[in-house]
Amino acid sequence: MSVQYQKLNLGDIAVGKPVPWPLYDENRKLLLARGVKLESERQLSALMERGLFRVIQGVSQAAPREEEKEDAGPREDIRKLEDIRLTVGDTLQMQSRAAGDESRYYVKLIGFLKGRGLIVTAPTAQGQLVMMREGQAFVVRLFAGKSVYAFATNVQRVTSVPFPHVFLEYPREVRGLVVRRGARAKVSIICSVANPKASTQAATVVDLSVGGAMILAKAPLGDRNAPIVISFKVEINGVEQLLKVPGFIRSVRTEAEDARGNRFHHGIEFSEMESATQVSLSGFVYQTLFEQSAEL
Repeated sequence: MSVQYQKLNLGDIAVGKPVPWPLYDENRKLLLARGVKLESERQLSALMERGLFRVIQGVSQAAPREEEKEDAGPREDIRKLEDIRLTVGDTLQMQSRAAGDESRYYVKLIGFLKGRGLIVTAPTAQGQLVMMREGQAFVVRLFAGKSVYAFATNVQRVTSVPFPHVFLEYPREVRGLVVRRGARAKVSIICSVANPKASTQAATVVDLSVGGAMILAKAPLGDRNAPIVISFKVEINGVEQLLKVPGFIRSVRTEAEDARGNRFHHGIEFSEMESATQVSLSGFVYQTLFEQSAEL
């Protein structure tokens, strides 16, 4: 199943009512999460001028083979927050649900009480505490095992005693994605690729999974089955990390030249890597897949 986007017309969205789908701009960047209400006609007009799109699913021409079904992609999982193995100190991502505000903050879980609420550290930006107000709406995302979860919540209280922290409303349900090994995140990451001939070439990672990647380059990166090492930077929980991932070139094909001059598409299978690299790679892939697929 391939993902396609449909442009929306003015009559498809109503002011004051929750939008029924996640909405994206022409660059496929998320503008509004599902459930957000537009406050005015002026706001709606401004968004329509930018171009609004929603995801529609196109059916592939052939059914997947049995061995492909397990790697088909993330599977939705709905459960209660108390059923997720949360630990004090877990990192949570808070994303504003206000229209036109894409602010995201990373906080630590202090604790939670079933049916009552959660307590998290107060978010910061550039070393300064972020001002928050009661009733402010957020989507909270978190990782647990091989799944990523999200839930909608509101700020109940902000306090600085005995240290800055925030009380959040307890969610009725949590939506999760069980991310399978072959699920690929669409990305555009500049990387460098080193091959056994001791040459290094710049390239672009365009999709990424925990087991492999598709890399575009202006020239071939090596022969089929040749070993390579891919170096690229990712941001995980607000911290930039440099990953060096070993792998093998499993396929090479030539396509029409893109805007960056890339013509050669390389299918890469990752090989055994250091455990720290594996954890960081998995976290980045799961985080990206969730943000691309989330419908809260």
